[in-house]
Amino acid sequence: MAPLGHECDSVAVSTASVPVPPRGSPSVSRAVAILNLIAQRPGGWSLTQIASSLGLAKSSALSILISLEAAGMVSRVEHFYDLDIGVLTPAGGFLRGSDSISQFRRQVAVSPLLSEELAHLAVLAGREVTYIARHVGREPLPVSAGVGDRFPASVTAVGVALLAELDDEDIIQLYDGVRQLPRWSPRSTADLPGLLRKLHQTREAGYAIDDGETYYGVFAYGLVVHRAGNHTQDFWLFVLERGVSVVPMVGVSAG
Repeated sequence: MAPLGHECDSVAVSTASVPVPPRGSPSVSRAVAILNLIAQRPGGWSLTQIASSLGLAKSSALSILISLEAAGMVSRVEHFYDLDIGVLTPAGGFLRGSDSISQFRRQVAVSPLLSEELAHLAVLAGREVTYIARHVGREPLPVSAGVGDRFPASVTAVGVALLAELDDEDIIQLYDGVRQLPRWSPRSTADLPGLLRKLHQTREAGYAIDDGETYYGVFAYGLVVHRAGNHTQDFWLFVLERGVSVVPMVGVSAG
């Protein structure tokens, strides 16, 4: 990864062309892909890096970036692009309109078990989880996620709880071509067979455990909360220092 303000010859992102759904808009799909790419590494991306990482022509990437800059979604300093404050407008609308987030905050705040712990609400985004709400009941741990952060699903309790909702066939397809899973600590699950075993254990238990996989010495539980209606499933978890005695996980009703 290049230092801020410097280009690198290659970026560790797939160079495949941006997929467009049937009857979808290629320009919109590319704009979303550009925003998601920039979000992966704050600090600045050059036009060359963006175009090569997404398999786009420079002219196409530039025209989209000009529109995103005019909309306040990205900003440009010299030859480098970064996210701008305009991305918070749709995100803020989502957060204000989500009943699950309001319920999460209310119920965790009054829970004798969770009110003095770290708790998060997250959704699945491919092979990652995106955190959409946070309760800080005590001092954050070294890898405590903030709202908007994305972590590999395979190493987090919340991500494993979500993945366990899928069939093994769906998991195999989701991780097709991935030889080694992200390893954030020596205890992280290293490959797909190991992940499948962990998912089987999670389905049997009804909740997931992160025993030092995200950060050595940190322990976490993850549990699924189903929302009523046609929505993406939400998840919440609380994180504890390893070695602390805990009560078995209990669920928060989300309707």
